Amino acid sequence: MINRWNLAKPMTIGLVSLVAFPYYASAADWTEKIKFKGDFRYRYEMIDEEGKDQRHRNRLRLRLGVHAKVNDRVDVGAMLASGGEDPVSTNQTLDSQFTTKDIRLDQAYFAWKPVSGLAIKGGKFKNPFYQPVNTTLLWDGDLRPEGLALQYNGNQVFVNAGYFFLEERSKDDDSFLMGAQVGYQGKFNETKLTIGTGYFGYTEIEGRPLGDFDYLEAGGDSFGNSLDDDGNFITDYSEWELFGDVSFKAGSIPLTLFFDYVINTAADDDDTGYLVGFKVGKTKEPGSWDFRYNYRELEADAVFAAFSDSDFSGGGTDGKGHQLNLGYQIAKGWKFALTYFVNDKGLEDGKDYNRVQADLKFKF
Repeated sequence: MINRWNLAKPMTIGLVSLVAFPYYASAADWTEKIKFKGDFRYRYEMIDEEGKDQRHRNRLRLRLGVHAKVNDRVDVGAMLASGGEDPVSTNQTLDSQFTTKDIRLDQAYFAWKPVSGLAIKGGKFKNPFYQPVNTTLLWDGDLRPEGLALQYNGNQVFVNAGYFFLEERSKDDDSFLMGAQVGYQGKFNETKLTIGTGYFGYTEIEGRPLGDFDYLEAGGDSFGNSLDDDGNFITDYSEWELFGDVSFKAGSIPLTLFFDYVINTAADDDDTGYLVGFKVGKTKEPGSWDFRYNYRELEADAVFAAFSDSDFSGGGTDGKGHQLNLGYQIAKGWKFALTYFVNDKGLEDGKDYNRVQADLKFKF
């Protein structure tokens, strides 16, 4: 007797394969084109400012992103993050009787790579400008510019440029930020050197009140920038930057020296800032560590203050002092960091400002 299943089996497997193949092919294609990533940070923070009560708080930061490969030349990315409208912070404080926390659009962009080493971006994305050892003299690390950017990285020369929309006004002139950097990166035996310069020009700032900017409320905080008696900005911002870092090994220990300098050529006074520091070690494998130190001084009108470091001396400009950071890699994707700010809030007759941050950081 003929086993009908033996006759039908090859045909059945073939039909199932034909039906399932597009699904598995598309699934494989999907996993190759779409990548998910994110990070979570839990922070304890103590702030001790002269003349105010000591403050203790716990905060969190969550970021979830997706990166999609449209084709061999074009990518699209997006990221959601905790936080509010603050352009330089995605933290959420644990308070307010367990109320739910905000999630907002942190990034949304395209990246076109027409030739090797060149990327053109549009939308809202990570800061395209080089910051030596991720220092924050000009920009806070959470800042996400909005507009268009170009990044070129050759064998030794790199160029970063951008045209960003600062404030669109329906019945008045808009405010823009235009910037560019050019730099050199070289390697000599075990020594790596980066040095470069940049220019960042803002339009339609001088003479405008805080209320002309949606984030800066009328009669509110200028974050250190100088205002006249009527609450208007007294200067525009044309910032020239010089930066550099050099990395080498002291025995078997990685060591990096770095600096950043900026001057606002549009200002008549209080126009300069600088930062110098070093980094020892590198957190990579479980059990590894690093230590960073920098000292900085940032005069009131050296940079547009709303975009500068939100932690140092309470945020903004017109501050000086020390920052120390210790990092320890607990396990893969899990790091502990301790940061200590010893600052003066105000360059002349400033108030003591101390801040401690203990972080647990997770990447996935």
